[in-house]
Amino acid sequence: MTVSHRMLLVIVLSLHTYYPWLGIAHALETGTEVALWLESGHAVATSPFSGRREIRLEAQERVIGSGANGINGIVVTSRRLLGFSSRSLTWNKIDLDLNEKVLERKILAAFSLVRTDRNLYAFRGANGLWFEDTLGMREQVTRFHSNDYGAVFITNERVIGFTPLLGSFSSKPLDVHEHIVEIENENGLILVSTTRRTLVLGSRLSGWEEFE
Repeated sequence: MTVSHRMLLVIVLSLHTYYPWLGIAHALETGTEVALWLESGHAVATSPFSGRREIRLEAQERVIGSGANGINGIVVTSRRLLGFSSRSLTWNKIDLDLNEKVLERKILAAFSLVRTDRNLYAFRGANGLWFEDTLGMREQVTRFHSNDYGAVFITNERVIGFTPLLGSFSSKPLDVHEHIVEIENENGLILVSTTRRTLVLGSRLSGWEEFE
């Protein structure tokens, strides 16, 4: 990394530290605002602001797992992903493809993530919306890293990031001979170092910042 690029990275780190995202900070300070459970064919959620909210499960729909943290909670079923936000005060859902297999889920204070064999999904607690990124036919996730301000999926083709302020997933293609060297946290940012550059993702950035 050249001196100028190193200085730019220092500036990015300084700005991100000086202007923290208050929404996430509030979620971390107040702890879990959402409680989830299953009751008589329904997924039920409560929060200090909404009272009881429920969504009906479909016939033969099997619940795989659920959980809550901060301002959001999700229920993973054999057919859908159900998300509840204490900010939007409603359930929101996204359908899974036929025979799509859920491999991993992560529930953080301001957002949740679900990885399947075909797609990446993110639920943003600030407005209760689901986002989706489709994996390529031969694309496979090799590494996953997250903190309270964002998450990064490393595949054999791309570096894919999500933060609660992004309107969707953000990705950078990897060159054929480019390899991941290190992934680390720095003042709420996620830094991905490869054999030719450093990629930076943070909640206040509009996507990836790149330093060669």
